[in-house]
Amino acid sequence: MKKVMTALIICTFVLAGAAFLAAADFQEKFEKTLPLTAKGSFSLKNTNGDVIISTWAKNEVEIKAVKTAKRDKDDLNRVKIEVTAVGDSVSVDTVYEKEFLRNIRVDVQYDVKVPEGVRLEKVRSTNGDVDLTGRFSDADAGTTNGGIRLDSASGKCLAHTTNGDIHAVNVKGPIEARTTNGDVQLEIQALEAGITAHTTNGSITLKAAGALNADVTAHTTNGRIRTDFPITISGTVSSRRTLEGKMGTGGPEIDLRTTNGSITLTK
Repeated sequence: MKKVMTALIICTFVLAGAAFLAAADFQEKFEKTLPLTAKGSFSLKNTNGDVIISTWAKNEVEIKAVKTAKRDKDDLNRVKIEVTAVGDSVSVDTVYEKEFLRNIRVDVQYDVKVPEGVRLEKVRSTNGDVDLTGRFSDADAGTTNGGIRLDSASGKCLAHTTNGDIHAVNVKGPIEARTTNGDVQLEIQALEAGITAHTTNGSITLKAAGALNADVTAHTTNGRIRTDFPITISGTVSSRRTLEGKMGTGGPEIDLRTTNGSITLTK
C-alpha cells in the first residue's frame, strides 16, 4: 500500500510540474530613452498588449516594454520593437514576423513617459487597453478590442475603439469619443470646446463639476435620456428619446448619440 501511495504522490508532483512548465511565460524587457521636446510628437503602434503613456518634466521620452511569450521562448525573437527618431518626432512600431504571425502568441506591454505638451499623433493597439495620463497638446488614441482612458488631456482628443469602454476625466474639449460595443463616460471641470460621444451598444454619461454653457443634442433609439441640468428647448419636442436645446447661455456643441443605451447628464 505504501508503494502505491508513494507512486501516486510522485505522479502528482510530476503532473503538477508539467502543468507549471506548460503555463509558464517567457519574458524579455526592452528599454530606450531618446531626446524629445515638449513641442515634439510621439506615436506608437502595438498589436497585442496594453499601452500606458504619461507625462513628466524631462525633455526626453522613456520607452519601457515587456514582451511575454505564452508558448515558445523563440517567439520573443519573432517580435521586434522598432524605434525611429526623425527631427523632434519619435515613433515606436511593434513588428511581428509575417511568416509566423498566426502562430505567435506574444503580448507586448508598454509603459512610456513623454514631456508634458507633446502631441500624441497616433497611439494604437489591436488587442489591448490604451491609457493616457497628462497634459498632451493633442491625443489620438485607438484600439479594437480594449478600452481607452484619458486623464487631464488639455488639447484635442480622439478616442476610437470597437469593443471596449471609453473613460475620459479632467478634459475640457474638444473631444471625440466613439465606440461600438461599450460605454462612454466623460468627466469635465470646464467646457472650452465641443464634445462628441457616440456608441451603438452602450450608455453615455457626461458628468460636469459646475454649470455648463453649451448647445446640446442627445439621441437614443432604445434607452432613456436624463439630465440634472436645466435645458432650454426651442420648438417642438418630437420624441422623448431626442433632446435638443441650450444649457445656460449656449456655447460649444455637445453631441451624444447611442442606439442601445441610455444618456445621462449629471453633476
